[in-house]
Amino acid sequence: MFAVGLFVVLLFVAVLITSMVLLTRKYIKRIIHEQDKFTQAKLEHQKSLLWNSVLVQEKERDRIASDLHDELISKLTVLTYALQTNNEKVKPVELLGDSIKIARRITHDLRPPMLEETTMEELVEDFILPLKNAYAINCFFSHQQHQALKTDVKLQLFRVIQEVVNNILKHAHASQIDIFLRVTNTFVALVIRDNGVGFDVAEKAKGLGLKNIEFRAQLLNARSRFKSEPNNGTTFQLLLNNRVW
Repeated sequence: MFAVGLFVVLLFVAVLITSMVLLTRKYIKRIIHEQDKFTQAKLEHQKSLLWNSVLVQEKERDRIASDLHDELISKLTVLTYALQTNNEKVKPVELLGDSIKIARRITHDLRPPMLEETTMEELVEDFILPLKNAYAINCFFSHQQHQALKTDVKLQLFRVIQEVVNNILKHAHASQIDIFLRVTNTFVALVIRDNGVGFDVAEKAKGLGLKNIEFRAQLLNARSRFKSEPNNGTTFQLLLNNRVW
């Protein structure tokens, strides 16, 4: 009887161990499967961001090419004609001045001038200055002394601000825009808020403009998000850890 009881106990222990092993293997397989799904979804998202970034860049190239052809080249063509024919109705000095302004605007769009020597505050103020006639724009800067941003970080951060503000101008129907920028030894925090019509973040998350903003935030290795509701304005938040700059 003792041998039978021992056998039953050993059999029970063996079944229990086998069950635990099978359950553990099943659990591990499920975890690996979930990780694979997450990794695949992340890769697909990265592909989508990259593709949208390419589309945005192509759109920007088309716009710059149009500016060069329709504005700059046309004015230079008229200037050349005026100089060749001595046409008194055309004023070469004015045409040349307009051409310089157009060229300066295009180069500023490509890369802000004196980027290395210019602070973020100066870049933002220069960008929003032409908008102040039509919008109530408030900027609040907090910059810890002797804390400077690297040039590439500064450029990407400035592009994010441009993208967000341009999205507000195109879609928000806002009258007020507030920009908060704080730079410390440990982080950079950016908040852009408007009083516009707002939007459903879940529905608009795949839009080209928002994808481009997210792509630039990833280039900075920063966390970003939009908080918005229909008819209740929009707030954009970005947090950048100091380890990347």
